[in-house]
Parts: sequence; structure tokens; C-alpha cells
Amino acid sequence: MNKRSDSIVLAEQQVAEARTAALAEYQAARAQLRRRMGSPVFIGGVLLGAIALGYLALGRGKPKRLLYPGSPGAWSRAVKTVQVLLPLLMALDSATKAARRPDANISGTAG
Repeated sequence: MNKRSDSIVLAEQQVAEARTAALAEYQAARAQLRRRMGSPVFIGGVLLGAIALGYLALGRGKPKRLLYPGSPGAWSRAVKTVQVLLPLLMALDSATKAARRPDANISGTAG
């Protein structure tokens, strides 16, 4: 019976160690997710995803009749959309490049 109680104690010890290791891994994954959610890449991706979903949900309905014959067509609307999104994409690209440099400080400039 002594061997059985030793094996039970050993098993309980292994379960406690495994529980501690799993909890530490969970906390590390959660901390990494928090860091990623605050990054400009994640925020920009969420913003662009929301814009794309909004376009697909609202803008892709059946074709609407033009109220005014001289109103802009699809190409001119696409150009205006690119004009609006281009500064956002350039800022996102600049932020990711600055974050990847090893000598970058908080403000994103080399120092």
C-alpha cells in the first residue's frame, strides 16, 4: 500500500506542475495578444476589414439608378476612395517600418 500512496502523491505533484505550466502559458499568450492588439498593424487591419465589410454589406446591393445624369461613375468613386485611403495606408506602412527597426524608440524615430 505504501507504493500506491507514493504513486498517488507523485501523480498529484505532476498534475500540480502541469497546471502551473498551463497557467503560465495562458498568461504569456494573453500578454502577447494584448501587445498585438495595441499595434498599429492590428488597428489598421481591423479598420480596413471594417471598411471592406461595410462596402460588401452596404455597397454591393442591386444597381441604383443615377439621380443625376452627370453624377460620378464607378471609376471616379474608386479614385476618390483611393485618395481617402492612401494617407491611412502610408501612415500604416511608415509605422510598421519604424516598429521593425531595432534602434527605434517610442516615437518611431531612430535614436
